[in-house]
Amino acid sequence: MTSPGGWLRERREELHLTRSGVERLTSKSASEAANERLRIRRGRLADLEKGRSAPDIFEAASLSECYKVPYSAVLQAFGMKLGESQSASESPSRSHELSKQWSFSDADRPFSLTFQSNISFDATRLVTESAEELGVPAVVRQRLDLGQFRLGIIGVNDDTMGELAPAGSVVVIDKSHNTVEMGDWKSIRERPIYFVWHENGFSCSWCYMVRETLFIVPYPTSHQPVMIFKTPRAATIIGRVIHVWPPLIIQKPG
Repeated sequence: MTSPGGWLRERREELHLTRSGVERLTSKSASEAANERLRIRRGRLADLEKGRSAPDIFEAASLSECYKVPYSAVLQAFGMKLGESQSASESPSRSHELSKQWSFSDADRPFSLTFQSNISFDATRLVTESAEELGVPAVVRQRLDLGQFRLGIIGVNDDTMGELAPAGSVVVIDKSHNTVEMGDWKSIRERPIYFVWHENGFSCSWCYMVRETLFIVPYPTSHQPVMIFKTPRAATIIGRVIHVWPPLIIQKPG
């Protein structure tokens, strides 16, 4: 079982962030919020990752924002409960708690996936909960437990990839394919889709690369703009999306 510090290190390395990069991003958050307790310096992060100490509620909130994971996930990794800290600090972006049931198919084996009430659909993100916690059947988990795959959620207001990865979908990400493939695609469905971390969050999109500049390219009918980031400082490719499980019904948070 991964230790709390190891879990934190894995989230950082998954985004290809250095400890200096985390210090830079949390320093920006601290300045914007006028709260120095949100700043996490390199040495402090090293202590957290090596299990020498646990984050306080401000550091947990800052890590949540930096790594784009639910606030509760950081607390739970270190054995803390959300209810114990809500009176002192709130997550930078509180999850809209919903209970939904999606339908998927694995080859010829249909199944339904019931998300727990604490699963956030507010924004596109990597799933920090385990596949088992999400209710993914064992036959599918066996394919996901190889270390190279991650699950991602497409936020309920995210139409970046239109019908190819609808809002509310769950996607399977192959982390071994984390470089942008360039080529002449015969159709839009042949063009690879990538799951990307960037300074503004996560995106599931087509990508175009020019030297160290990454272009995040949305579906033609999307309302999302093309975004441009410098890599690896401001953005990194998590992996290629190899499977999409769209929802039967999309319910946007009111």
